[in-house]
Amino acid sequence: MENGRTMNICQYCAFRSTSATIKVAAIAADIHGEDYLRKLRTATLAALTCVGLVATLSPTAPAAAASCSRNGCNGKMASANGCITGAYAISSFSRVDGNDPDGTVAHGDLYYSPACGAMWGDYTATYFADGSTVRLDWQPTYGGLTQTAASLSVNGSGNYVTTMFSWEYSLQLCASSPSGNPEGNETCTAWR
Repeated sequence: MENGRTMNICQYCAFRSTSATIKVAAIAADIHGEDYLRKLRTATLAALTCVGLVATLSPTAPAAAASCSRNGCNGKMASANGCITGAYAISSFSRVDGNDPDGTVAHGDLYYSPACGAMWGDYTATYFADGSTVRLDWQPTYGGLTQTAASLSVNGSGNYVTTMFSWEYSLQLCASSPSGNPEGNETCTAWR
């Protein structure tokens, strides 16, 4: 009983385990005796046990549920639709510049989200003047005319992410240099 009201053990533990109570414990032991200090130690141990038990039993927040699926994800961003959790890269490429001492100037990944049944491209440019065009291309699963699902222009170094497109189709991520580039190269992932 504390201040005229009954408390359960966790409330008692929380009340008794404040730092102010602990600082006053030595003074309280002088005034109330060793028996009081033993009870205070027991209450503090019980408080730590309560805190550990509550932390163990408290559920963690679930991952955001996917808000789209397959064709319903077309044209949407994976990060805004709960599609990032559990996603993984299924195909990748690196762009290399023979004139650059470090060699690799960009990296592209084609990501798949099992939760959403959709894919998207992630392109990371390290070259400050990268002016590539990044495309997520698709075609019917058993072949056909290639079409562009998403396209974006790269403007220097940074991370560029395309919108998603359904896993029901064959997809690939491509990056092509500006038409003025003498090498005029295009680099793509394998078709999935």
